[in-house]
Amino acid sequence: MNLHEDLICDFLEGCYKAGIKDPLRFLIDKMPRTYGYLKGAFPRGILPTDVDGEVELNGSFLRLEFKHESTLRNGHIPKGQKMLFDALRRTGKFTIFICGHDSSGLITCMQIYSGYGDSSKFTWIDPCSNADMRHFCSRWAKKYDPSFHAEPHPKQAG
Repeated sequence: MNLHEDLICDFLEGCYKAGIKDPLRFLIDKMPRTYGYLKGAFPRGILPTDVDGEVELNGSFLRLEFKHESTLRNGHIPKGQKMLFDALRRTGKFTIFICGHDSSGLITCMQIYSGYGDSSKFTWIDPCSNADMRHFCSRWAKKYDPSFHAEPHPKQAG
């Protein structure tokens, strides 16, 4: 087999292992949204961004953004997205977790932005895992809902 065939086989095998039954639909869903029909609807060429994940608890928000680990480690977050995250954070209502993942989708590193301070200041967690991210999400939830007690992960339950 050549390199392209190897990559396709690896991708399909990864989909099978992850339980993805329709790899084509998976790829289409991952394609960037092109909001071309909205060009000119906002000033300065602004177009919408997609939201990877968001949770609201008692008026506070946790925004989740997922990037390939190399994008996060090399600081290649798009300028407009950085500006959006900074504006959200400055409201005092948003915490932003930017999670780096490897090619298989596992979390490997993470940046946490919160509070009103300097946007260049963040908590950098590297290495990081899916279990670590779950822990940080639970800590965030506990901060905004003190009555919350995280349930054990199904794999950890006895």
